[in-house]
Amino acid sequence: MACNSLFESEGPIVVMQRVTLIYLTSYLFLGGLGLLVFPDLALRLLLSNGSYGAVMPRVVGMFMLVLSGFIFQFVYRRDYRYYAYAVFARSFIVLVLTALYFSTTDPLFLVLDAIVLVGLLPSIYVLAIRREPSSEH
Repeated sequence: MACNSLFESEGPIVVMQRVTLIYLTSYLFLGGLGLLVFPDLALRLLLSNGSYGAVMPRVVGMFMLVLSGFIFQFVYRRDYRYYAYAVFARSFIVLVLTALYFSTTDPLFLVLDAIVLVGLLPSIYVLAIRREPSSEH
């Protein structure tokens, strides 16, 4: 009888890829939903002291929700072909968020940096060990 576990018969690298992508999907979904439905509350919870209007947080939330659906499909299909690009993209996001913090001093950008980095750092580790040459021939 086959077990339909989330991590059945997968090696530790694949499990870690899966966990980091599940984390990515989760914060995109929850953050996107919050920004779309309750933008003022979501921005307060993210410690924002800036003014972003009534529309832009909802637009950002919509894109986050849609992107979470795409990432979920990669996890569901166990398709990790774009994992390296996901690491590159999140690295770029961290750079931009940091630059935005220094130009606005809105703590929102530091909070978002922290949320992204919690998943990005293990992802970088996974990429590093995945690319190590094998000692076996």
